[in-house]
Amino acid sequence: MSTAPLPNLPAFQVLGQPVEISRIEKKLQQLFMDGSEDGVGVARASLINLALYSEDQSHLEEDASVLAELTSESACRSLLINADTHASEMTAQAWVQVHCQIDRSGKKTVCTEQISFFLTGDSPGMLRNIVFGHLDSDLPLAFWWRGEFSDAFERGLYSRIDRLLFDSECWESPRNQFIRLIAAQGETSSPFVMHDLAFTRLNSIRQAVANAFDRPGVAGQIPSLSEVKLRFAEGYRMSAIYLAAWIASRLGVSLDSNQSKPERYVFVSNRKGAPSTFALEVSGLDPDRKGTVEVDFELPEAKVEISRCQTRDFMRTLTHRSDCSTDEDWLPAKKLTDVALVGDILNRAGRNRTYSEVLPMVQEILTL
Repeated sequence: MSTAPLPNLPAFQVLGQPVEISRIEKKLQQLFMDGSEDGVGVARASLINLALYSEDQSHLEEDASVLAELTSESACRSLLINADTHASEMTAQAWVQVHCQIDRSGKKTVCTEQISFFLTGDSPGMLRNIVFGHLDSDLPLAFWWRGEFSDAFERGLYSRIDRLLFDSECWESPRNQFIRLIAAQGETSSPFVMHDLAFTRLNSIRQAVANAFDRPGVAGQIPSLSEVKLRFAEGYRMSAIYLAAWIASRLGVSLDSNQSKPERYVFVSNRKGAPSTFALEVSGLDPDRKGTVEVDFELPEAKVEISRCQTRDFMRTLTHRSDCSTDEDWLPAKKLTDVALVGDILNRAGRNRTYSEVLPMVQEILTL
């Protein structure tokens, strides 16, 4: 594979040592041996393969920083792959580096390896070959796709992915992207597990909602729920749709498409213990408010308000009762950085069943 002049981007300076693709493994071995003062080498840790792929060169430096932070906390072999699919010539260039934990004496202890690639040319097969030619064998593959899915997302690639990470907040047409993903899942005998960062961002507020309705005085009013108001910050509409779908899933209700519209979802149910009908209104969050999503529940004898604390990293729940008393609850709110979200996904593992249960409702809402 030929090489070509690199774009004039500072990010290429932080990718480690340039190396010929055929000599990547030998160079990594050398780096691990050179990392120890006694010549024995440092511990090499790897429990999973983590690949980050993007076709946006402007975010390369950020991607490198995020992956370096992730690998400093998680034992994995990481692949950072950036591709310019609009280039006329097919080329591939590589860099290697290690990220090490430092003990109290200042010595390197456990290290993880990172291999970076810059690909040019429109060749889906090249991405597939680069990825599978440099994985740590017999370990699962978590593949983080940044941005919209392109032609590089093809069966030869996704049929061997164990976990697919993505962020639907950045998609221009989420409905079409989900159709493509679900079709891809159906084409493989061992379908990949989907993890949407837009859904993972809701972990703290979902916990707060569950905690609020776990109280006997509130839980007993669920069948009479009349209205839900949901507000989302700019750039977090998909998170709002996910929360709406999750609420509907927990209540066991169905979307009434005839009565619903893009900013007002009407749900109905014949199930015992669920509200027969209620409306969920979606609107923008005041720009001065901190947080991504807020939600209010209107009940016959109470109003539940859940939002992110404006001064500390907590979720605040206010339960206003008809007797004028107000209960206030606080739960820790996790950070919403990409590093924190992906780290949470890698640590939880599992089949992500809650997400699978919510996705069909998300697709229904996106058709409105």
